[in-house]
Amino acid sequence: MSVQLFYRKLGENGAPLIIIHGLYGASDNWLTIAKQLQDRFRVYIVDQRNHGQSPHTEEMNYDVMADDIKQLMLDENLDTATIIGHSMGGKTAMTLALKYPELVDKLVVLDIAPKSYGNFSNYAKITNDHQNIIDALLSVKPDEYKSRSAVDKYLAPKITNTMVRSFLLKNITRNADGTLMWKLNIKVLAENLELIMDGFSDKNYKEFDFNKTVAFINGEKSPYILEEDLQLVRNLFPSAQTATIPNAGHWLHAEQPELFLKTLLYFID
Repeated sequence: MSVQLFYRKLGENGAPLIIIHGLYGASDNWLTIAKQLQDRFRVYIVDQRNHGQSPHTEEMNYDVMADDIKQLMLDENLDTATIIGHSMGGKTAMTLALKYPELVDKLVVLDIAPKSYGNFSNYAKITNDHQNIIDALLSVKPDEYKSRSAVDKYLAPKITNTMVRSFLLKNITRNADGTLMWKLNIKVLAENLELIMDGFSDKNYKEFDFNKTVAFINGEKSPYILEEDLQLVRNLFPSAQTATIPNAGHWLHAEQPELFLKTLLYFID
């Protein structure tokens, strides 16, 4: 069953464009990019379920996450939209395009392929094994700490990459009583991590070929999309074009924002 997602809307003119974040992310990760697109598009940046300010649910898979985006489009009276998804959000975006091709005008998938990553840990220099991250987050009770920096100190031996820890700690907020809490539904993410890492290998979408504008953009230093993955991509998206952002890893939009934006606009503007 779909849920009503929290989202931010920027811009009043132009065609609608929806940006979907990745695992452990939120809409505000994309605020800088959205602000640079708002003169050309009506930009919607969403919090996926169990992330940010969106509802927490027990169900967490790409079918229902795609249905969440469909529900947002219905609520906003959007007949079609350009859909951009990064990492986990890219898999949500692909699922939406394959299930409901009539809703998607153009599709841009950022640094993810339609395959299982379940046995592929340490994907890039700036990321850690997801099971390790989940286990570390599950071990934290934020309400026992006074500050984010105290939580950071606790997590440092478990998640040694400072950039990754900083990204994860953006998910800590304060309750009304001032105590710290996770915005992430870590328990459900843990229970569904296998589905999140995969989501495609048990499905055959071949009959739903999506022949509109499709772009897969990856980071040069990221191994999330390999040369051998391109056949998988084209099996599902025969018209797909590809581009690589130099000197960027998995978080290509944050590492090379100007070049990323220029590349994105080449495909969608």
